Amino acid sequence: MNKIPVVLISGFLGSGKTTLLLRLLAYAAKQQWRTAVLMNEMGEQDVDGDTVSGEMPDLPIEKLLEGCICCTRRDELGQALQTLFNQKPDLIFIETTGVANPEQILEDLQDPSLSDQISIQRKIALADCSKFLEYNSFFASSRELVRTLRGQISFADMIILNKAGDCNEKQINKVITSIRKINTTASLAVTDYSRLDENEVFTSLQLQPREDGSHSSPPSNRRLGNLADRTQDKPLTDDHGKHGHDAPEGTVINLDHHSHQHGEESGHSSPSFTGLDTLTLSAPSPFPLQMSVIESFLAALGSSLIRAKGYIHLSTGPSLLQWAGSQLECQPSTLQLQRGYLTLIGHRLNKTRIVQEWEDLLSGVVQCKLDGWLDR
Repeated sequence: MNKIPVVLISGFLGSGKTTLLLRLLAYAAKQQWRTAVLMNEMGEQDVDGDTVSGEMPDLPIEKLLEGCICCTRRDELGQALQTLFNQKPDLIFIETTGVANPEQILEDLQDPSLSDQISIQRKIALADCSKFLEYNSFFASSRELVRTLRGQISFADMIILNKAGDCNEKQINKVITSIRKINTTASLAVTDYSRLDENEVFTSLQLQPREDGSHSSPPSNRRLGNLADRTQDKPLTDDHGKHGHDAPEGTVINLDHHSHQHGEESGHSSPSFTGLDTLTLSAPSPFPLQMSVIESFLAALGSSLIRAKGYIHLSTGPSLLQWAGSQLECQPSTLQLQRGYLTLIGHRLNKTRIVQEWEDLLSGVVQCKLDGWLDR
């Protein structure tokens, strides 16, 4: 029986995993490969899965929420993959959470019930060039989290140093030096918005023809022309691209497997013993706050907030909001929202205070509107 090739995508929070996934899915569709995706999120809302589903509604996706497939959702990994196997894909992508331990996932994928059906052919790790050194310093007190950050780099056979457009040459060189001390053998690409030559990802993949000998074609309602391009900015100069070939090399750091169990808590938040927490804030429709107010609210959380993402129905319609690298981006969306939400991921978040301040913001805006109506 032909084994199904698997591409495993890892990387810390906000590094650009979903943007890369969309690019690779678009490329695969143009090659007429039938793809399937397993997506894993820490929070209770599957923001990234909704993003991919919105772009490719016919794509088979299995979503595992509120935990990592390397720990609390570990037992569900096999079942989710078996569901995808039933779709008879040519290729499967697995996108992990930003704090997943890919070494543990690889170990689980070697279980005979899975290894007889799949072949891990590409292990990709993304790193945020603008935040990589800062995160390693900021999380130095958390042994488990630092191991996770470095473990994501050490396991990879392809490393994508993303968001380099926000960095100068000196910073890029420092990050490359740091990465090469962890992994000396993986290929390394320096990118912005996860833009890269997709052939570099797929060249070594051994895609087998299906038993029926047919060639899959992308459904007509897949919008292939603009996948992952809605956030494009200026491309990197050729000078940036040279770093992947001239990177300094060091010694490989072999990291031990580590436990990475997230605790469980009632309500709309889930903590991890490493100090990373998730919190989902409800956003009523239509949403009363302006973007500038949301940005100020998130910025006030300081370094404790690492990532925020969600869908909110603004006055202009449904929108995808993403906070990464202390910047807020907003993109129009076609997602049908019953009620908006914003998921926060951070380091030891003061959840009680954050929820209260969020509710105060919302109630204050509503009260101002009521006062305005009464004064008419």
